[in-house]
Amino acid sequence: MMRDEAMRQRGRRREGRREEAMREGKMSEPLFCVNHPNVETTLRCNRCGDPICVRCAIRTPVGYRCPRCVREQQAAFYTGTAFDYPIAALIALPLAAAGAYFISFVGFFFAFFLSPVAGAIVSEAVWYGVRRRRTRYLWLVVGVSIIVATLLVALYQAGLFAGYPLVLGRLLRLDLGIYGVMATSTAAARLRIGR
Repeated sequence: MMRDEAMRQRGRRREGRREEAMREGKMSEPLFCVNHPNVETTLRCNRCGDPICVRCAIRTPVGYRCPRCVREQQAAFYTGTAFDYPIAALIALPLAAAGAYFISFVGFFFAFFLSPVAGAIVSEAVWYGVRRRRTRYLWLVVGVSIIVATLLVALYQAGLFAGYPLVLGRLLRLDLGIYGVMATSTAAARLRIGR
């Protein structure tokens, strides 16, 4: 009973504000989206008050917001610095190279099971190496580091660093391909989602 009465009061207050805005002439002039100046809208960001169209509106638990306000809100969660990227690469490259070298000896069947484990180890080592700071592209740096390390191991095992001619058959290895894909996707998922 009390809930119904509270809802009615809110509805009356909302109608009163709408009528007041109509009297003052605020709602008579058309609004245009700040990102799309040709699109007329009646929707406003609930944080900054800018008019936004349906394409720009991002639904949040507290209402619709413009992309700029959402970016500003998300930026508060990224506490890392630019130095975290080279630190991540310096940690991920040798660990990923060691994992790729190990996988190359156990074969492609075991690569299916051990590659995600290696990716998780690399991601956790990087996570602790950057002192659990969040950065926007840490997952990308680690993923590229794992792929580069896998390619270096493949080139090493193909004999390129020993002076042998590069033979495509020795370079394309199924076990290292599986490792590269699965370890990269595991590390990127652990660093991008849920952290």
